[in-house]
Amino acid sequence: MTPVVGSPPLMTEEDERLRKLALTGISVAAMARQMHRSMAAVRNRDARLKIVVAKSRNQGLGLKAKGR
Repeated sequence: MTPVVGSPPLMTEEDERLRKLALTGISVAAMARQMHRSMAAVRNRDARLKIVVAKSRNQGLGLKAKGR
């Protein structure tokens, strides 16, 4: 038996919703929030389906510039 890790794979209905959201021009972060998925899951699925999406302003890297 394989352990269940994370969320189940995206289904066809979710692929259609992803396409519709991409057409509206919202960011990957907004799509991920609406679909209750991680940004990485949305980006990976977009790439697999060859969907072009708007870039998020905050890529979630957590990097901060050091001021001197």
